[in-house]
Amino acid sequence: MVERPDWKGRTVVCIASGPSLTREDAEKVRASGHPAIVTNTTFQMCPWADALFAFDLKWWKVYQAEVAATFAGRKFSASQFSAKYGAESLWGVDWFSTYRNSGACAASLAMAGGAAKVILLGYDCGCSRNNKRHWHDDHPKGLDNAMMMLDWPRLFGILARRARHSEVRILNASRSTTLTCFKRVPLEAVL
Repeated sequence: MVERPDWKGRTVVCIASGPSLTREDAEKVRASGHPAIVTNTTFQMCPWADALFAFDLKWWKVYQAEVAATFAGRKFSASQFSAKYGAESLWGVDWFSTYRNSGACAASLAMAGGAAKVILLGYDCGCSRNNKRHWHDDHPKGLDNAMMMLDWPRLFGILARRARHSEVRILNASRSTTLTCFKRVPLEAVL
């Protein structure tokens, strides 16, 4: 059985891979002392984070060795086969709700760990002006590069309703975002 993280009553910052994410913002999170969950390749920018959530088994196959060598936090996935690659599989765990993308799943993990407030950072959920999908280069061939992006607003809407029902505040501190279901705030105001 996977042990639930313990962030009861705390503010947890979820850091996704959107193109507006900056190292300066990530360092502000680090300096704040709040627990942080990173998604996918953002572990490269934030190797100090408390947890890494990567949804796709294909991602784990490509990045597992680098994650093992550079990331000391807990590693989670929704794939039932992810344990083979060093991640704790949340497949079928009754305290976790999956949302078919790593960003929403990271927020769901924060909620499952008892967070009172979840801050989203790097949750652009859209391409930058120069058509970048991430702060980093596209994933290698064979991996998804935000191909389900058009469905994300609907999935985040479900997450927003669940958060309101659970009395968890989710605030979006991303520099740029297409999400309208969470209140927008400056990062400095919530750290």
